[in-house]
Amino acid sequence: MHIMKVFIACCVFSSLFTSAWFVNEKLRREYVEQIVFEESIIELTDTETPIEEINVFEKFRPREYVRVVLK
Repeated sequence: MHIMKVFIACCVFSSLFTSAWFVNEKLRREYVEQIVFEESIIELTDTETPIEEINVFEKFRPREYVRVVLK
């Protein structure tokens, strides 16, 4: 009886974890850190994808949890 409960719990956990991982990979956002250096902007990225092809978001500043963007 306990083995069946453990098996079902592991299956539910595994399915929820993998589905959340796939959704996270699909909705991944690329963040860019902008540094101003003598009137020029240097953009540091962690990917090799060209910036023009993807939506790039500025990183959150310290203690900035929500950012309102007007479109």
